[in-house]
Amino acid sequence: MLGLLLGALASVIWGGHAVVARLALVGQGFHVLDILFCRYVPASLLLLPLVWRHREEMRRLGWRRIFVLFLFAGAGNLVLFVSALRFAPATHGSTIAPMVSPIFGAFLAWWLLAERPTRGRLAALATMLAGVLIIGWDGLGQHPGAWRGDLLLMAAGGTWAVFTVLLRRWQVSAIPAAAAVTLVSLPFIFPPFVLLRADAFFALPIGLIAWMLVAQGVLLGSISMLLFARSVEMLGATRAATLSVLVPVTGLILSAVVVGEHIGPVKALGAALCTGAMLAAVLFTGRRVG
Repeated sequence: MLGLLLGALASVIWGGHAVVARLALVGQGFHVLDILFCRYVPASLLLLPLVWRHREEMRRLGWRRIFVLFLFAGAGNLVLFVSALRFAPATHGSTIAPMVSPIFGAFLAWWLLAERPTRGRLAALATMLAGVLIIGWDGLGQHPGAWRGDLLLMAAGGTWAVFTVLLRRWQVSAIPAAAAVTLVSLPFIFPPFVLLRADAFFALPIGLIAWMLVAQGVLLGSISMLLFARSVEMLGATRAATLSVLVPVTGLILSAVVVGEHIGPVKALGAALCTGAMLAAVLFTGRRVG
C-alpha cells in the first residue's frame, strides 16, 4: 500500500506539470527561461547528493554518454514541453507528451534493443496513437494554433523516449542518470537567465516566485523522481509503471478545475483510449527479443 501511495503521488505531481506551466506562462507573467531557472536551480541543489552517492555508476557511464542523455532529457526537453504550452492547452500537455513517449520508445527499442513488440502490444500502441490524434483533432476547433504546441509536445515525448531507451541500452539506473542530467543542464540555462530574465523575474510577486520554485524545482524536479524510485523498489517496475495512467487523468482533472479548460466528449474519448491502452500495454502485453 505504501508503494502504491508513493507511486500515485509521483504520478499526480507529473500530471500537474502541464497545468502549472500553462498557468504560469499564460496567466502569471512567467517566461520559459523563468521556468527553467525554477526547475534546475533548486533541483540541482537537492539532487547533488544523489549523484554523489551513485558517482561510481556515473563514472562508468562516462561524461560523453551523460552529455548525450542531457541532449535528449535535459533543458532542451523541458524547453520543448514548456514552449508547447504557450500554444496548446494544458489538457494536451498532460496527455500528448506522456502518450507519445511510450509509442516512440517501443519502436526505438525494436530498432536499438531488438525488442520486437508482440501483436497485443502493437495493438495497444496503435490505440494510444489513435487517442493522441483524437485529442489533437479536438483541439483544432477549440484552440486555434494548438497544432504548433502539439508538434512540440510530440517532440518532447519523442526525445524523452530516446532517453529511456538509451538508459536500457547502456544499463544505467534511471533516477541517478536523470539527476546527473539535471546538474549538466544548470550551466546551460543559468547564464541566459541572468542576462535576459533575472530583473523581470525577481520583479514578480515573491509568493509566485516561491510557489514556482517549489512546484518546479522541489516537487517536479526532485521529489517526484524519488517517490517513483521508492515505489519501483517496493512494487516492482511493472506494477509501478501502471500508475503512470494517473498522469493524464490527473492532468485532465486539474486542467478543468484549475485552468478552467473545457473537456468535451471527443477529448475525453481520446484520453480514455490512451489511458486504457497504456494500462493494457503494461499489464497484458509484452515484447519479444529478436
